[in-house]
Amino acid sequence: MGTGNLPPITQEEALHILGIQPPFEEIRFGPFTGNTTLMRWFRQINDYFHVKGCSYFLYKPHGKYKTAGETASGALTKLTQGLRDESMAYIYHCQNHYFCPIGFEATPIKPSKAYKGYLLQQDVEHWILIGEPSRKHPTIHCKKWADIVTDLSTQNPEYLDIRHLERGLQYRKTKKVGGNLHCIIALQRLNWHRFGPWNFPLGNVQEAQSPSPTQGLAKSESEDNITKKQHGRLGRSFSANFHQVSVWR
Repeated sequence: MGTGNLPPITQEEALHILGIQPPFEEIRFGPFTGNTTLMRWFRQINDYFHVKGCSYFLYKPHGKYKTAGETASGALTKLTQGLRDESMAYIYHCQNHYFCPIGFEATPIKPSKAYKGYLLQQDVEHWILIGEPSRKHPTIHCKKWADIVTDLSTQNPEYLDIRHLERGLQYRKTKKVGGNLHCIIALQRLNWHRFGPWNFPLGNVQEAQSPSPTQGLAKSESEDNITKKQHGRLGRSFSANFHQVSVWR
């Protein structure tokens, strides 16, 4: 997350920790990588470095694991607060791609309020700065929050490619109607000694399961392959360290 006392690691080092072997450029990650895969990988890397953390869906209006009751305005407030917090990081799942929101700008809608100081959310237009890992795109995107909300709010077969807004709303060739895999995932570093048992939604804590050595790339972790039993545990995923070292007294 760019903070703390551990040195940063490369993508290749992370893949080695996850048990994925080179040559990496020949691996097609799409068929076996989904939202819950990323959450599981985050937990595995936490466990490897003995770091405590959790992951959860910040905003997902449609489909499995949707954040029922969360509004676009509420999600924006949480996102902008989290982007100021060194213990938080985010992943944005867009059209066939994952990248990371890293900052934001709130631009006054009326020029006369540009130097007014504190403004209400409805008086500004929010732009989200997003770090891009692909060499085929600029290093940082700057996208309107309103466009991100449109992306997350569409449902099959309709979709919006946030990296190609010039193409407008598009339609997939699919028989599946409804739902949307696109979302914003929150990753959080935790300091357990600051909290008591009353601070955590224990009903939503996902059991940490150490993957077996045979767990490879064969089975997809896309949302369509998650069982209903697993679905009930995916509200918030905690690193296994929590279960290993935490004892409620």
